[in-house]
Amino acid sequence: MTHGKIVATAVLVLLFSNACQSVSKPQTHAPTPASTSGATHAPSAPTTAVRSTALVPLTIAASSHAGTYDRSTDFGGWQDVDGCKNTRAELLMRTTRSAVTYTRPSACTVRTGRWTDPWSGTTTTTARDFQIDHTVPLANAWRSGAWAWTRAQRVAYANDLGDRDHLVPILGPENEAKGDSGPDEWKPPNRGAWCRYALDWDHIKAKWHLTATAAEWKAIVAMATTC
Repeated sequence: MTHGKIVATAVLVLLFSNACQSVSKPQTHAPTPASTSGATHAPSAPTTAVRSTALVPLTIAASSHAGTYDRSTDFGGWQDVDGCKNTRAELLMRTTRSAVTYTRPSACTVRTGRWTDPWSGTTTTTARDFQIDHTVPLANAWRSGAWAWTRAQRVAYANDLGDRDHLVPILGPENEAKGDSGPDEWKPPNRGAWCRYALDWDHIKAKWHLTATAAEWKAIVAMATTC
């Protein structure tokens, strides 16, 4: 083998090694829920669709503590860290595709902008048409392990603006129809959004070490095959 071929081979090996490291599961400081009796690990996603392999296997367990959930007590409302714009306003400002206007000169509450609901494809310029959806709803997170967290951890989850997949502006009626349902009970009305929804749901649950029911995991895997 010539010197040039040796160098080229070494470069290819280095590039492959770096690529593998770039797709490894990110380290997070999300809390780990208490162990669940009878929990199992989800099988790896099928390889029939290329992007479905991006799914991270979740711990499979039955829902727990459903009867003890209270949003206000357990997660609180939107945080307002600067004394003006709360989490909702901050998200609307970050995701608008045109300049926003405000309801008052204090510029704390957003009136107009331009947003597209990723799950239906509907675009609106009126902020009040949209609600802020937790991709993995608070009640679902509670049943999946958040019941074991501290309140501070739950408040951080409810207001996580650091993850672009975590909070999403969507149409009010759509958010209400979804409620606290998992992917086995509710799917985006636009089938073309199923891939992103499945991967986002899986990513968030893996990041926060939340469990999934068997039916939920089955639905995630099926939706990921549309990728």
